[in-house]
Amino acid sequence: MRNIVIQSVTANRHNYTKLAMVRFDTNGVQDNITYFDDIDPFYTALSNTPPNPSIAADSSKPSNALSIISSFLSATGRPLESSMVVLLMNRFPAQNADLSSDEYDVITNNNVKIFPIVSDTSYAQQFSMSSRSSQALTTISANSNSHFVIGKYGYQLVEVFRTLMTTAYLDSLAVTRSFINNYGFAEASIGKIRVPHSETTNYINLTITITAQTSQSTSINTKGILLTFYQSPTSKVEVDFGSMSYSNTNFYYQTIQLKQGNTYQLLFNSLLDIGTITNIRVWTESALYHYGSYASLDDPMGGNTLSKVDEYQGAALRMKLMNDCYTSHEAYVLFTDCSGTVSAKYDSSQTIPIDYIFADEGSFPHYPIVPFFCDSTPKNTSTCVAGSQSKYDIQFVAGEFTVIRSFQCRPGVGQISSNCKNVDSNGNYYCNRDKLPYMRGPTGQIPDCLGHGHVEYDFAFAEAYICVCDDGYSGDSCEKH
Repeated sequence: MRNIVIQSVTANRHNYTKLAMVRFDTNGVQDNITYFDDIDPFYTALSNTPPNPSIAADSSKPSNALSIISSFLSATGRPLESSMVVLLMNRFPAQNADLSSDEYDVITNNNVKIFPIVSDTSYAQQFSMSSRSSQALTTISANSNSHFVIGKYGYQLVEVFRTLMTTAYLDSLAVTRSFINNYGFAEASIGKIRVPHSETTNYINLTITITAQTSQSTSINTKGILLTFYQSPTSKVEVDFGSMSYSNTNFYYQTIQLKQGNTYQLLFNSLLDIGTITNIRVWTESALYHYGSYASLDDPMGGNTLSKVDEYQGAALRMKLMNDCYTSHEAYVLFTDCSGTVSAKYDSSQTIPIDYIFADEGSFPHYPIVPFFCDSTPKNTSTCVAGSQSKYDIQFVAGEFTVIRSFQCRPGVGQISSNCKNVDSNGNYYCNRDKLPYMRGPTGQIPDCLGHGHVEYDFAFAEAYICVCDDGYSGDSCEKH
């Protein structure tokens, strides 16, 4: 695995990223995470500090992996955006141990992917201990768009790791879905994918990775999964995984091609046991560096980023692409909750036209996404993985580029404006309609287009959120017909 890491990082590392390693679950004083600016000292450190059973903590001690994650998240001066963390584990954390909600905010909102990997022997042993639990690892993988990988130690588990280093480390996430499989043998719709455009080919390559974790001590599934990318009865792509892609693991893997620029419904059907926790990730190639952050209502340009997203501020995503040619493409944005449902609220589906894209001092395009006022607990969480009920995913597509950005939606902090406590049938707050433009949101800072238009951030002229009316409607709030 060390050589796989070195090969992948050497071939594809950005110059401004850092590398880190630490050996955990040791006896005595826990090692600190060591950071490296270059590949050579990182390789040397990996070679000089391999796993060593002779210095392992006593078997009665649970894993301290959670404190290692906490140290990584709290380190100053280290880049977190789009980090990838791999935990090679032999033991579980203590029962009821977990990260804090603040730490989950940091993980999810900064696109930090954390992959626990454990052998099936260790999994079965730890599962039988009442003082241990894998629940935190399951929650972490669901909230960080990663996988909890279990398998027999040896070649197949190494191949799973190699696959993760050529997908999660390199590619952009195009679809993410974590759920408890309560569907039985029925076909279920679990999401939607907008395939990016291409100037050179009719079809886009995508990689599907899946992990399936049962509630049994023997956690390796051998039953099949069928995914269907559906447009119509005569236009669909079926992906039959059959048994495991890598035998003796809980990991499925396939590559497919979908027609560029098309939108597909993702349908799931399986022979997995009821209650199986299933993580589905779809990746696509992308060499474009990007940066995502969340802006406050008072700072729509996104100069100061939010560390939290809540029901009052809303999720105002700012996507920054490191390539000015992408200003020639409008962007498509879709918000889904932990059940994969697109909210009935305003702005859960958005298009950012070319006219509203603005550039920073480096000429890198920014796509200003209108605040979506999420619910910290969606209406239906029956299929959501425990601890991920507040997680939302944003599918962002602009031209040939696509990526998933996620966030935790926390309960509102602050008071609803006294004249904005009206609530429509979809759960949108709106203010008293005594003067134009009509406003909505808990604090009344977003125009209300009355369902006859949509909100955009007008950078060029108004430098404010405005209503863009549907054909046949006009006015500040699209009130004229």
